[in-house]
Amino acid sequence: MASIYKRPEAATWQCQYYVTDVETGEIRKIRKSTGHTNKKKAQAFADELERNGKSVMEAGTDRAQRAKALLAEAVAEIERETFTAPTARKYLSKLLAIATGEEMQSYTIESWTAEWLRRKARDSSEATMARYNGHTEVLLSWLGNDRRKKPLESLTAMDARKWRESLQDAGRAGKTVLAYIKDAGGVYRAAIREGLVSFNPFNALEAIDTSDSQERKPFTSKEVSELLKAAPCDEWRGLILVAAFTGLRLGDAARLSWASVDLEAKRITLIPSKTKKKKREVRIPIQADLLAFFESVPIHSDKPDAPVFEKLSKVEIGARAGLSQTFNKIMKDAGVDRGKPSRVLKEGQDKGKGRITWERGFHSLRHTFTSWLRNAGVSEEDRMALTGHSTRESHQIYSHADEKAGQAAIAKLPSINQKKP
Repeated sequence: MASIYKRPEAATWQCQYYVTDVETGEIRKIRKSTGHTNKKKAQAFADELERNGKSVMEAGTDRAQRAKALLAEAVAEIERETFTAPTARKYLSKLLAIATGEEMQSYTIESWTAEWLRRKARDSSEATMARYNGHTEVLLSWLGNDRRKKPLESLTAMDARKWRESLQDAGRAGKTVLAYIKDAGGVYRAAIREGLVSFNPFNALEAIDTSDSQERKPFTSKEVSELLKAAPCDEWRGLILVAAFTGLRLGDAARLSWASVDLEAKRITLIPSKTKKKKREVRIPIQADLLAFFESVPIHSDKPDAPVFEKLSKVEIGARAGLSQTFNKIMKDAGVDRGKPSRVLKEGQDKGKGRITWERGFHSLRHTFTSWLRNAGVSEEDRMALTGHSTRESHQIYSHADEKAGQAAIAKLPSINQKKP
């Protein structure tokens, strides 16, 4: 039982009691003020302190004994030279459970990547998720079945560098390789935020040359006119007009619904599929040629969300006979050059490492729309609002200066009189 006493001339009672120190096993004397002037209340308070102190020490004794036993096992493994990184994680996890009652989260490269993808799917578009899934799967495939099941922190900067070199050796362009590295690095940035790892192996990589990366080129007004003439049907003619005068991507343009088209207000309003998760809406005024097309289209359905392009909306984009390949044929029929390929195949070679892309294709119509806006003097802010770009960095890729417009601008500069006095 705790004892109480009062110092000479003191108003409050002091107490003292004894508990066992879990670290040394020795009896420890505790002295504290009760804060009470009443002897009965002071005694009750002292007894409560003693009970609480003993319960804490007893609980601590149990945990300390279990922890000491666990550490003894770890020391034995060290002496047997069987102590490895997985072993260390096992003991740390058990110690954390003893101390807090919580299990320590542990992930492999594969399991954390799967968790990262699951979380990203909540706020990313289908196109973005397709990229994330593709890029991370390439990394996991490169690691192989054994390495991908190793602890998350086992991936080193050397591994990251070797993987990047394998991407380059496969014929991927510099900017494409950077996209792979950025997404893989995102997996580890998220892990660092959660305290799962302390190092991002992809951050250690030095910059690489991206001069081999292909730049998309826009069409000229004359080329767009030739594409419209070569269109095999009214729907294709309309699809080209939509892309040229709205900048919509192929999927959004082909699946445009009448619900998004307001002929009275002469405006198209929709949320592009790429920004669907973020609900970033774009509003695009309808250009005169495009308006004439819309007004000429017979509507066969009373449903407000009926597609503008009844047939093309059902065609896949990337299939062998899909929309992209059909547009490539239209370009050929129109005599419109596709530009340079991303790499040149050797004579007699029909394929090689990496996918071949061309400077111009359907997506060039988006570049065309953005460049027309720029050359017409539309501000960058307004161009970004019309195209749905959220950053100037991404928007600048699409803004191509027209040479004639540049010449006209230079001609407007003042002349400087250089005649000598």
